[in-house]
Amino acid sequence: MSVEFMCHHAARFGQDWQPGDGFTMEQILAAVESPGQPEEGIYPYRGDSHDAPLMAPPANLTPLYASQTKKRDLSLPEVVAHIRQGHAVGVVVAVTKSLFYPADGIVEFDPYVIPDQFHAMVAVGIGKHRTSGDAHVLLRNSWGEGWGNQGHAWVPERHLLLHMQEGFLV
Repeated sequence: MSVEFMCHHAARFGQDWQPGDGFTMEQILAAVESPGQPEEGIYPYRGDSHDAPLMAPPANLTPLYASQTKKRDLSLPEVVAHIRQGHAVGVVVAVTKSLFYPADGIVEFDPYVIPDQFHAMVAVGIGKHRTSGDAHVLLRNSWGEGWGNQGHAWVPERHLLLHMQEGFLV
């Protein structure tokens, strides 16, 4: 789904939104519910423009996919259980430096956060590290295909146990 389209509508739900402000969960979920989002390929991510949410997207982006929030405040074990049932799950995490630089498609465990910085991603898979056997969750990020492995990276469950703020189903 198009993150740029969602961010534009989330910015409209926020009063006097400016680049760098970020979004609340309420703004994001309201944008997902109405008007929804087109597919990413129709209105792709623009990593070069932090003020993109202030620019109106083209009017003819269809179809739009909308969904109401089904559940919030999921714990990590609940997130993993929903993934095993075949559901993608939204997660909000505190941002760490390691989040910016996945090595070989894996975000390293990092106990230190960047203060007051949070980011939402979509949990789409579960697995184990090939050498350590540690449990990992596969996350899809909105930062484009250059992040991780084509926009996806494996994150250790212990990283998420420490830094996940919320899990949610839409």
